[in-house]
Amino acid sequence: MNILITGATGFIGNAILLALVQQGHKVTACSRNPEKLLSQSEHLTRLQIDFETTNQAKHWLPHFKNIDAVINCVGIIAETKQQSFAQLHTNAPIALFTAAAQMGVKKIIQISALGADENAQSAYHLSKRAADDFLRGLDVAWWVLQPSLVYGGRSQSMALFHALAALPVQVLPDGGGQWLQPIHIDDLVAVVCQCLEPSANARQALALVGPAPIRYADLLFNLRLRLGKASAKTINLPQNWLLCLASLGKFLDLPILAKDNIPMLYRNNIGDPAPITAILGRPPLSIHQRLFAKPASSAERWHAQLYFLKPLLPLLIAIVWLWSGITSLFFYPHEASYELLAVTGVTGNVAPLVLYGLALMDIGLGLATLARYRLQALLNLQMAIVLVYTIVISVALPEFWLHPFGPILKNLPFLIVLWICAIISRPTL
Repeated sequence: MNILITGATGFIGNAILLALVQQGHKVTACSRNPEKLLSQSEHLTRLQIDFETTNQAKHWLPHFKNIDAVINCVGIIAETKQQSFAQLHTNAPIALFTAAAQMGVKKIIQISALGADENAQSAYHLSKRAADDFLRGLDVAWWVLQPSLVYGGRSQSMALFHALAALPVQVLPDGGGQWLQPIHIDDLVAVVCQCLEPSANARQALALVGPAPIRYADLLFNLRLRLGKASAKTINLPQNWLLCLASLGKFLDLPILAKDNIPMLYRNNIGDPAPITAILGRPPLSIHQRLFAKPASSAERWHAQLYFLKPLLPLLIAIVWLWSGITSLFFYPHEASYELLAVTGVTGNVAPLVLYGLALMDIGLGLATLARYRLQALLNLQMAIVLVYTIVISVALPEFWLHPFGPILKNLPFLIVLWICAIISRPTL
């Protein structure tokens, strides 16, 4: 078949893409960054499409020549300044489905979410449901697949749960009695492939869940064991306190900690495994066998323990620059600063300009880091500035290397911190 798939570089989309290519389908893979697709198959066509701007059918019509099926895998767990639920979950998919129907596409598969039903309340679920309902009204063979928490490989949600499990104290929402029913990515991919079969019963919504539910507290407990950690003390927090903590998600650049996700957790995320069992011809894979029974790799342990340090590094770096500039302006004696500048050859009327200019530059770097403005370029600039500072002071004031407080020596670990922050802040696939 000729299949067009959106969200092809995402966790779910990429897994489906690889399976389709392996089965010999010709796939048009849509993504904002198609160059990130690692597959080199001759059956793969890369197409650069941005869901943030494709909100009309005319944007899609040119891409549906000879397309037999469409699979929409685009989704975000939380809104950002650039990405909204309304656009990515509703407007763009409706435009996609409309164009597909107009061009005679035979099958449309929508990867929705468990909970996007008549009881939906969160903006996430409501936006998914709007696109689902629109698809149900089209005269095509459609499937609305509603997965629970999906784990395996690059799952962002499971990465968060691993990080929560790695904390020295387990924070449980009202005791952690909420129910989840995670599904392995391989099962989700297998269901999609079954839907593409000619004999598949179309026009149905399917809850994609694992074989049995698990309590949130038990999920964290088993993940902690998998990470090789002993049992930890627990703290029970009520929902309103958790909402306050989750509000820090945007500030820390961790959108997955959005406030909307807390009520979604309390709602429970479970379903009947019978339909997926019938489609697969076997029970869905058990999280106890596919995840809990396998010790975490070194990379997984590192990632879990550093997960919450990632958003703290830019904050720490910003504080260093801000305090450096503020101290130079208001606390450190200006005469002492002028004496140091004189040693480097900066004297006279130029000295105040350099002093105030460098102090304001430090404050500007701190504020820009807090705002995460073009963070990669900003961190590279900061590394260059620290290197220049270090070289100039080493030449003009070499005695500072022997200072008991190590004012120059401390630049070395700061450079490493900047380097690490630049590495872990790079966008992933």
